[in-house]
Amino acid sequence: MTIELWMLTAAAALQFTLLLTHGTHIFLTAGMMWGIGRRDNNRDISDLGRRIERTIINTMEGLVIFVPLVLVVQLAGVSSPLTQLAAQAYIALRVAFALLYIFNVPYVRTATWLAGQACLAALAYAIVTSSLL
Repeated sequence: MTIELWMLTAAAALQFTLLLTHGTHIFLTAGMMWGIGRRDNNRDISDLGRRIERTIINTMEGLVIFVPLVLVVQLAGVSSPLTQLAAQAYIALRVAFALLYIFNVPYVRTATWLAGQACLAALAYAIVTSSLL
């Protein structure tokens, strides 16, 4: 399996970990019965809980771009040191971003997010330039 596909697997593991973190937080703060129930009564969720939710949403939004780029790299057979490094850096930055977001570290979090977007741009650049050759 290529490095890019390993990073795709790591992205899925990150999302799964975030979902487990959120579920655990709900269980500990709102109780199991509310967590497994219909949630018709809206309970106040802590700032931490809301940050975990936003991290999950932001990660899903990133995956919508990362997944197709990695799949195109694979299907087109254009894996290169650039695509490998971009995929690895993207995952490392997403893990850092998740932690920074959950623990409410502003400015560095934004810089980390921007660096992750640059990794996505690098993947797209590699795809486009390889098709021009």
